[in-house]
Amino acid sequence: MSWIRDINERIAVAATGIFGSMWTTYVFFTYGFIPIIFPATMTALLYWSNTVQLWSLPLIAVGTAVLGRAAVQQARETHDAVMEVLRMIREALALLREERQLLREERDFLQQEREQRPPAAAPTTEEVT
Repeated sequence: MSWIRDINERIAVAATGIFGSMWTTYVFFTYGFIPIIFPATMTALLYWSNTVQLWSLPLIAVGTAVLGRAAVQQARETHDAVMEVLRMIREALALLREERQLLREERDFLQQEREQRPPAAAPTTEEVT
């Protein structure tokens, strides 16, 4: 039965996209002027207009609900991806802080070594030649 639901949802999404287009707006705008040009068609056009409204409004509502579910799912996936990236950045930051601390300790150790060493005597002229 899920394949029937999938087909129904695809139709609803496609119809929502079609009904939400400017071309559909132009068609219905033009359709509204037909009774002005041909007054005798008013009754038939009113009937067809009501019929279109009866089946298109629920169809658009279903399409909107399906698109809304897709948007919610996409938002969840985006949130999960962002949270994973944030976790990775925090891990990298923690490693960088550890590295920085190790470098500071190494620097301090080297400075202490340098300070504790007696100054080297300048080479004499005999040692140079």
